[in-house]
Amino acid sequence: MPLFKRIALRRGFNIIGVLLTMALLGGCVPHQPGGEIHHYTVGTALAPPAQQVFIRSLASSPRTLDPSLSTDVMGFNVLTDLFEGLTQFNAQGQVVPGVASHWTVSKNGLRWTFFLRPDARWNNGAPVTAQDFAYAWQREVSPDTAAQYADSLSMIVNASAIINDTLPTSALGVHALGAHTLQVDLVHPTPYLTAALANTYFDPLYPPTVRRWGLAWTQPPHLISDGAFYLASEVVNGRLILLKNPWFWNAGAVRLREEIDYPIKNAASKLDRYLADDLDFADDPAFPPSDIDWLRHALGSQVHVAPYYGTAYLGMLVHEQPFANRDLRLALSMALERNVLDDKLGRGLFLPAYSLMPPLAGYTQQLPAWARWPRAQRLAEARRLYAAAGYGPGHELRARLLYPTQGSAARHYVEAVTLMWKENLGADVHLWNEQWKVMLQDIQYKNARLYWSAWIGNYLDPVTFMHQFQVGYPMNYGDFSYAPFQKLLQAAQSSNDNAQRYRYFEQAERVLGAQMPFIPLYFYTADNLVKPYVTGWHSNLLDVHPAQYIAILQHTVH
Repeated sequence: MPLFKRIALRRGFNIIGVLLTMALLGGCVPHQPGGEIHHYTVGTALAPPAQQVFIRSLASSPRTLDPSLSTDVMGFNVLTDLFEGLTQFNAQGQVVPGVASHWTVSKNGLRWTFFLRPDARWNNGAPVTAQDFAYAWQREVSPDTAAQYADSLSMIVNASAIINDTLPTSALGVHALGAHTLQVDLVHPTPYLTAALANTYFDPLYPPTVRRWGLAWTQPPHLISDGAFYLASEVVNGRLILLKNPWFWNAGAVRLREEIDYPIKNAASKLDRYLADDLDFADDPAFPPSDIDWLRHALGSQVHVAPYYGTAYLGMLVHEQPFANRDLRLALSMALERNVLDDKLGRGLFLPAYSLMPPLAGYTQQLPAWARWPRAQRLAEARRLYAAAGYGPGHELRARLLYPTQGSAARHYVEAVTLMWKENLGADVHLWNEQWKVMLQDIQYKNARLYWSAWIGNYLDPVTFMHQFQVGYPMNYGDFSYAPFQKLLQAAQSSNDNAQRYRYFEQAERVLGAQMPFIPLYFYTADNLVKPYVTGWHSNLLDVHPAQYIAILQHTVH
């Protein structure tokens, strides 16, 4: 048991004292890097081609480089540079044409026709065709592929029936009308379709290499891609090297000749590498939260902290005890003092969350009434609900909370959560940690009843958050199936009026807040470090930074 927890037990669980002790003894003091802080003189002209090498970090190794199977942010970051879909995200995170130069939509919104660029090429020189997209999407929804994002294609005619193995993949409502025209038929209007298409699970695939190499097709040199870069080498759980794809349709506008990605899990290690000039870009989280003040003073504009379209929360199996009890779930959420957690541990880099949806233009977040109550009133109601659920002195809640091994900051946060539950309710929740990939497997196989989770929006629409609680969605890990929510979600997905869709989603979020199938913790910020000689990099809500827009300026270090 850590020293600060033993101290907390002797002091009667004064939570402020606990958090201050954690800051002093638990590694939350500012990190002290070795070496000096470098300064740069940056010109306006591009560096010579030989210096156009962009070195970045990844929070961990991608689980896979198969666009049909990838589900993690790290994989998305790499695949965005390797592949290009019908649409793509630009440097500002906006959706722009990709392989499709333009498209048309029928009056009822149910038929989309995409016109592909004749000069789009795979990195072996072969043309990218409409058949390549049809093949990839059929593979995505095939039960044999078992893709977790398969349901994200459910707006396409017959996709759900194929996923449920009642129709063959050939029945999918996507048809190649020649080599460069793709017709897509939808079950219901999908105003956000162009944004969804920029995600990796809609990317095309080169059928010959997938068929020939099977599971090994993602290994260099087998991996054939159509993006601005191709995969030159990969070390298992180590460095990835991407080289400029000379066959990319817009290769003339790509300035970088090479991208090097280093998986670095520990934020303090990442910061050390950045300060040593081993990295041009340190991805989120680029540094421990405790370092934010001195970094802003030492590095100035190299520190980028911006809103990020993501929510951290605790997931639960809502149809298994003890979390099948709605009163218990709500009590646990109300007992958390988020402002204290985010101020003392997040150093202002987390935004306290009381609901699912992060801030989004045009959408009104649905905060529960208790989020505005005075502390005493909120805790009194939490204790009442805890007792109504059958818990109290002599019959405390006993549970385990699964969280990922991601360094001291993550551990301190979940420890503080369990201490708040102990102090405010008397609940006895123990911690259990695993490596990220192992933890995801345990959550998928229902081996954890209470677990740390997070959701990063794939595109700027509420549906990307809401559908994780939809019946039948593979990543509805908690098995939430409350009928009123499902009805509102269906209504939102059937509307072609964006304003009306948002109102349905707002009603659905209110239902989630009342049923509490998850415990919201905080909304993310994207915390990055970027060298001043890197141009074409922009903060944006999705925290996407395609390398095809990035270049290195002439600079000197002193």
